[in-house]
Amino acid sequence: MLEIGKKNILEISEIRADGYILKDTVDGDTLFMRKLELPDGAEVGQQVEVFIFMNAKREMVPTTMMPYVMPGEFGYLYVDEVSKAGALLDWGLSRPLFLPSREMTMRMQIDRRYLVYVYYDLVTRQIIATSKIDQYLNVSPAKYEFNDEVDIMIASRHERGYKVIVNNAHWGMIYQSEIFQEIEIGALYTGYVKNVREDGKIDISLQPLGFKVTDELSEIIMDELHKNNGILRVSDRSDAGLIADMFGCSKKSFKKSIGVLFKQRLIEIHEDYICLV
Repeated sequence: MLEIGKKNILEISEIRADGYILKDTVDGDTLFMRKLELPDGAEVGQQVEVFIFMNAKREMVPTTMMPYVMPGEFGYLYVDEVSKAGALLDWGLSRPLFLPSREMTMRMQIDRRYLVYVYYDLVTRQIIATSKIDQYLNVSPAKYEFNDEVDIMIASRHERGYKVIVNNAHWGMIYQSEIFQEIEIGALYTGYVKNVREDGKIDISLQPLGFKVTDELSEIIMDELHKNNGILRVSDRSDAGLIADMFGCSKKSFKKSIGVLFKQRLIEIHEDYICLV
């Protein structure tokens, strides 16, 4: 069955001068696709992955281009046009994505990007966007365990750090004091669950937690020691900023790691440096 707003695997059943006839091998439904969508050399029987959207005539249109944000996902998109009816967003396809004025939380401006949720509207039978994203988050309970690996998108700045969207389903937070790398609004990262709060929001770390991070960090410290003739000008009394710059971790994690290495008699800890035994 042809599915609007999703990736479909279709087969080329006929090649014409102006394009291709694509067939769903399950139920036999066909669609026409323009010639420029595929490079020369395409053959009958070849399978093609396409994204299907609706044009202004409510006709299904297949394209080999994939949108920047798929239906059912959140993401930042740039505004191409604004009118009383709404805004047209650049989502990477030939036809812009419509965001109705009723779905705006603020007046949008051309050439600025906004966080939106993309979905298939059953009433209009069109894929549209909304900036009213809260109604699509925390819909289901946040069932995560400590140190679970999750996909996160940086949603916005917050006075305590950054708000993030966790697994495309829940609100989360990364605290500024626990960020040891450059991060970008709208970018995707791997995160780790620290805690699920009573309000359902999730505290996230960009580094694995517990013994795992200590083990990995210990390996990194030992590697750096071997690369630097057995000595590093950093210690448990060093500034937290220096430690973050060198190892991308907190001072607490660093002290824990070098403590383990010291107990294993692998390193010596001095006032302003550590070295191999």
